[in-house]
Amino acid sequence: MTGDGAAGRFAGRVAVVTGSTAEPSIGRACATRLGRDGASVVINGRDQERLDAAARALRAEGFDVVGVAGSMETESAAEALVDRAVEAFGGIDLIVSTVGGAPFPLGFDAISETQLLETVRINTWPTLALIRAALARGLADRAGSVVTISSGSPRKTTSAMVAYAASKAALNAMTRTIAADLAPKGVRVNAVSPGLVRTTATRASWEADGGRAAGSALPLGRLTEADDVAGAVAFLLSDDARQITGVNLDVDGGNHLLGGGWTPIR
Repeated sequence: MTGDGAAGRFAGRVAVVTGSTAEPSIGRACATRLGRDGASVVINGRDQERLDAAARALRAEGFDVVGVAGSMETESAAEALVDRAVEAFGGIDLIVSTVGGAPFPLGFDAISETQLLETVRINTWPTLALIRAALARGLADRAGSVVTISSGSPRKTTSAMVAYAASKAALNAMTRTIAADLAPKGVRVNAVSPGLVRTTATRASWEADGGRAAGSALPLGRLTEADDVAGAVAFLLSDDARQITGVNLDVDGGNHLLGGGWTPIR
């Protein structure tokens, strides 16, 4: 077990990690990192069979894990996830909201109003709903911490990512605003912005050569792994970051130093 001390730096704390069944994925890596550092973890995914398999794999590593199946796109789903954390482990301390995506990779001249608004909704509402549900079940009473998964896309100019970039810019603004609103309550809210990450969703971009070409295009010369993102998330959730709130941390191999276009699918 890693972390601060034999018990781990998150010993006694309860974490909820959405979108955490696929392997590799940012959500799965975050759930694994938090479990290794002593947290009890509630994982989530749409597919019950895949959720059960992920829970079994995490329990096999010795972690306290329960799973809640379902889409996080409704407030009732967020409430169910938080309720399960309280029922299973007695409360909620940590949130990692990874739900999002680019369902309509279209340029401004092709995307419809409905498609644009749906992209904004999927990249903002699940996070907002989950934070509200957690607050209703005592997140502030436990001096909780939240990390949202954003993207470097708002600083890029990829035509087909116009809706995705706009939606992540909205998430960034929402993260800062909620951080300011919750700071007096002792709750910290931060964001991590990955670039291209080696996950199941991006397999087509790295599988052929193991990510060498994609990694060589980055200033640090290697493709970002899901565990790289999980490490940053764990830091921001931890007491090491107790004076940090409202920040957006780039974890992208230096991609934010470069201009131009980019397809930032996690």
